[in-house]
Amino acid sequence: MSTMQHLTRLFLAWLMIALSIGAVPVLAKDPAPVESPTEPAAIEETAAQSPELQQAIDRLTDIHQSLSDKRPNLDELKQQVNKAREDERKQELQEDLTDLQNKIQQLNSSFERIAIGGIDLSIFSDEPEAAFNWQEELIEITRPILSGLKELTDKPRKIEELRSQINRQEDQLEIIDKALDSITVFQGHTLPAPVEEKLKGLAADWQQRRSDIEQELENARFQLASLQGNDVSPLEAVQMALDEFLRGRGLTLGLAALAFIAVWVFMRTLLWVHEKAGNRRNQKQRIKKARLIRYSYRLLTGVFAVFAVLIVFYLRSDLLLLVLAILALVVLGLGLRQTLPRYITEIRLLLDVGPVRTGERVIYNGIPLQVKSINVYSVLRNPVLEGVIRLPLAMLNELISRPCGVEPWFPCQEGDYVLLPDGRLGQVLRQTLDQVQLKVVGSVVHYPTADFFQLNVRNLSRQGFGLAVTFGIDYRHQAICLDLVPERFQQALITAFENAGLAEQVEDIAVEFKEAGASSLDYLLYLTMKGEAASAYFKLGRLAQQTCVAVCNQENWGIPFGQLTIHQGDGFEALRNRDRIVGTHSD
Repeated sequence: MSTMQHLTRLFLAWLMIALSIGAVPVLAKDPAPVESPTEPAAIEETAAQSPELQQAIDRLTDIHQSLSDKRPNLDELKQQVNKAREDERKQELQEDLTDLQNKIQQLNSSFERIAIGGIDLSIFSDEPEAAFNWQEELIEITRPILSGLKELTDKPRKIEELRSQINRQEDQLEIIDKALDSITVFQGHTLPAPVEEKLKGLAADWQQRRSDIEQELENARFQLASLQGNDVSPLEAVQMALDEFLRGRGLTLGLAALAFIAVWVFMRTLLWVHEKAGNRRNQKQRIKKARLIRYSYRLLTGVFAVFAVLIVFYLRSDLLLLVLAILALVVLGLGLRQTLPRYITEIRLLLDVGPVRTGERVIYNGIPLQVKSINVYSVLRNPVLEGVIRLPLAMLNELISRPCGVEPWFPCQEGDYVLLPDGRLGQVLRQTLDQVQLKVVGSVVHYPTADFFQLNVRNLSRQGFGLAVTFGIDYRHQAICLDLVPERFQQALITAFENAGLAEQVEDIAVEFKEAGASSLDYLLYLTMKGEAASAYFKLGRLAQQTCVAVCNQENWGIPFGQLTIHQGDGFEALRNRDRIVGTHSD
């Protein structure tokens, strides 16, 4: 068994222990029953060993005492109900009797639940399950959130209610004062005795009402002052609120963050240990299965970390944070439903089993590139071009890669000499993913890289090149045209290249009779050169022409007018193009 498996099993065992501690009821940990009331010594000994059991015994004793006290009251109420004659009195006694019976039933249920260790007895119920109502369930789930919001806005709401009450009571006092003034006006006149007595009683009632409202007004003002913190400085109020937060929900959030970090670090440590052990066994192991395991392990790490946060919220009994976390996970799941196909496609790319794979060749913007790495931003580069391209996974999924093979990545490299389609010779100064800089006839020319890749240029520096030159002599030398003339031309060319310092760059020099032309006997001079001689491409043609003319001068061989022709092409293919080329080609 590998080190990774050992450590994974150890972590799973630790997680199960933590769950059992948070989920199993306290009394279920000590299911030692109370054997008999005739063995107090055994009970005291067990209780001394288990504080939880002692608390349970005390609770059972209190419940039994409460039941003993309520049963006589129950019998007495039953008798009173039977003896009552008035309907109202009998109904009132019946309500008291029902309430007392419900309390006795609750006490009996509590006694049984504590005695059996808090076991859920719903399995023994024969009542049919209630129909599922998603609206009620949703209200029940969101109740902690609403309660938290209500608690959060409780103080401002109470302050606003007290202000409204104070304003209403002040208006009431104004009306009462007007009423008393009116009564005083009537009392200032001579009135019959019954009327005067009636006004005195009315004035006393309004005066009492005024006293009551003044008392309520003072109470409301006192409560408002207390809520507004007149007796507590703002700094102390902030400190109290901060202290309450740190001791309550702040501590819960801190513990949840620590649990998340602890699980994350623990799982990452396991992965690090596994990868170190794997590197010791096989340093060059880079397979797709390893990437699949790595990303699956990261997903599992995230699940365990979130699960640890939920456990902390549950153990701390913070229903608000627990419900908010669950709702966040539900919203995340609903969001994934829409984007899951795209994520699956990107996951296939990350696992290196998609349409684009690491190390293979793709064509992007008309340029061949190698996929160096696949990640959130994948890296593509051409080995012979400057710069890299970072593509997001969404754009990478639109490409298709294939194995690289041994084909070239670009027609040339920096420093190479290339022959452009228009016949110009250029030296590559710099080539990037955006542009290629050439030095042509002393000037710098810029080409977009994709356009240059499509030009089909001839690279003279990579694997050498060939140069074909056609030279003709007069028909009067027909007797020596097949043996002496080719041999003399070839020897002269070898000597000329040695004198020019180009002998090491020469692969081969071939001189052959080409054809009997309309007015001359034509020869093909084919020079095979190494790539180091690419910079002297046009010089080689001129040197061949000069050498042949020098030989003709030495041997007194005539050169027909208008038939001296140079063909700059690929080998003997230049012979087939002779009739289309007119005149002498030079630099």
